[in-house]
Amino acid sequence: MIGWGVAGGIGAVAGLLAAPVVFLPQMMAGIMIYRFAAAVVGDVDSPPGAILGGLVLGIGENLLGAYVTGNERKLTIALVLMFAILVVRPQGLLGGKAIQRV
Repeated sequence: MIGWGVAGGIGAVAGLLAAPVVFLPQMMAGIMIYRFAAAVVGDVDSPPGAILGGLVLGIGENLLGAYVTGNERKLTIALVLMFAILVVRPQGLLGGKAIQRV
């Protein structure tokens, strides 16, 4: 429990030191874009799909960023991958087709 307390305290101090440097409403904007893209790639309705989407997005983005486009265009890679998955398979990687009665 001491380790968890120390980790929480260090995290709180890091947040206090980072908040004045970065404008607060946009502090997590980049991370939230990646989170949304990972959820859309996997499946918005299932947690395992979101985890799979995050892994696919992270591995693909790092490999393409390192060998193809460079690290400056990592966000673009994430958004293009999300768009490609939505065009090919709109329900996500683990999503099933929804059947509705009319």
